[in-house]
Amino acid sequence: MRGYVHRTLDLLDRLTLALAQASIVIMMLLISADAIGRYLVSRPIQGTFEVTTYYLMVVLTYLGIPIMYTKGRHIKLDILGKWSHNRFIEMFRSAIILAVMGFITWHASIEAFGKFRAGDTTFGIIQFPLYWSYVWFPIGCGLLSLRILSDLFFHRERETGHD
Repeated sequence: MRGYVHRTLDLLDRLTLALAQASIVIMMLLISADAIGRYLVSRPIQGTFEVTTYYLMVVLTYLGIPIMYTKGRHIKLDILGKWSHNRFIEMFRSAIILAVMGFITWHASIEAFGKFRAGDTTFGIIQFPLYWSYVWFPIGCGLLSLRILSDLFFHRERETGHD
């Protein structure tokens, strides 16, 4: 069971990382094409700002969270000094983080479902469907919650994040 859980979460980490990486590449190409169109032929790409802001940045930010935790590359405060490597302290800290992330995931999911039901869009000539941008936050937080839960039940040494 332990190996299956870790393999499944590793696969989800790689999938979300690939989506985050794809979003940064698309963002780079879209912004570059917009700049070229704007300054060389005076024809910018309509909606570049909205697509970048409402979709690509959200995907990049929130789908990268679970793998950063897994790889130990997240920001961590170490106020307990030498006791921070105690297994009980690690489990207690993880339980608190899990409770907070679970709460955030729950409420973000409710918000996302509400936006989907309402069909929330932007104002303006081009009405972008905003409800899709609300999906990525609860997915990223939910996967992080699953990873923390897995670490609580099936302890696994994570990478330290030090190069």
